[in-house]
Amino acid sequence: MSPGPYGCIGKPLALLEIRTVVAKLITAYDVKYAPGEDGSKLLNESRDHFTIGLAPLNLQFTRREK
Repeated sequence: MSPGPYGCIGKPLALLEIRTVVAKLITAYDVKYAPGEDGSKLLNESRDHFTIGLAPLNLQFTRREK
């Protein structure tokens, strides 16, 4: 954790929340690329700034049967 001007006291909690949400999503849904999507835009068109500017990535979520 960085104590500098861009350090954030809530970062560990935020990262834990992101991990929890992602884990719940991938256990409840089957995730795949949307029709016509191959992920190349995300890899080739994302731009690096102070934080990254992500290009679009279209995904399709299908609820899993219990």
